[in-house]
Amino acid sequence: MRYCYYVGCVLLVWLIFVLWALALPAELTLIWDPPPAGAAGSRVYQTRAGECVLNAAQYAPLEPDIAAPAAQATLTVEEGSGYCFLVRYIDHAGQAGLPSYVVGVKIPAPTLPPPQQLRLPGATGQ
Repeated sequence: MRYCYYVGCVLLVWLIFVLWALALPAELTLIWDPPPAGAAGSRVYQTRAGECVLNAAQYAPLEPDIAAPAAQATLTVEEGSGYCFLVRYIDHAGQAGLPSYVVGVKIPAPTLPPPQQLRLPGATGQ
């Protein structure tokens, strides 16, 4: 009886770990040129679309702004979705400058795990 309890606990911990690992969000890191002298930092803008557009007004700013001299951001994204990003430098008053080029990315959907314990018929599994 005690053996069944331990096996059940191990299986429960394993199941929690697997579900936790599957629920981890995907991340994407964007890198750009450092802000010029006089800039307070950078502001990243995003839109979720199948096709990127050049109209910066269609992009929403992400919070918080990236303080100078940093020039990268790691963002949480959804697997299987498309994203478009642009960056603007901001001054000390919070005013945004001209937009950067637009970069688009499609985050791939999760794949199935590979089969385990591949063997030939009649083999002992070694």
